[in-house]
Amino acid sequence: MSVALKLFAEKGYHASSISQIAAKAKVSKGLMYNYFDSKEKLLEKIILEGFNALTELEYESKRGDTAEEQLKNFVDSVLTNLYSNFTYWQLYLTLLVHPAVQKRFEKRMTEFRDEFVSYLSNIFKRLGSREPELDAFLLGTFFDGLVLNFIAAEDAFPIEKIKKALLSKYIKTKPKSKK
Repeated sequence: MSVALKLFAEKGYHASSISQIAAKAKVSKGLMYNYFDSKEKLLEKIILEGFNALTELEYESKRGDTAEEQLKNFVDSVLTNLYSNFTYWQLYLTLLVHPAVQKRFEKRMTEFRDEFVSYLSNIFKRLGSREPELDAFLLGTFFDGLVLNFIAAEDAFPIEKIKKALLSKYIKTKPKSKK
């Protein structure tokens, strides 16, 4: 699956064949078909595993006791995932704009978006947002753009500055009292 992911991300799904994947993975083409009925099923498995990994980010971020801690943990988890699964995100972006793929995974993408928005809306509500659902959608849109820019210019990407600026938009520090 990792070889297929790399080829799909580099060459494109349609330009990659089962024969190429098998050769790069150093397995027979027949063995590939023992695990996956088709190239489409292989792609489906890769995408669904990616969604499952993203869903786990929500659980990782629940470590915090406060809404502020949970938001910080969520942002950290997303950014860590971005770095550790760079190839997946390359593939995700190319497939995201492909109409046939959108249609095929529309149900799962909608479920994922709804889970994401629900979870973050709850955090934003606890942070005192006037429009927690809108803030959740805006953060999701921000992450989509972040992924796109990160993939385009990984080396020039000031991730820590971006993380601080993002969190400062949602988490207001309380002024220190004078003694």
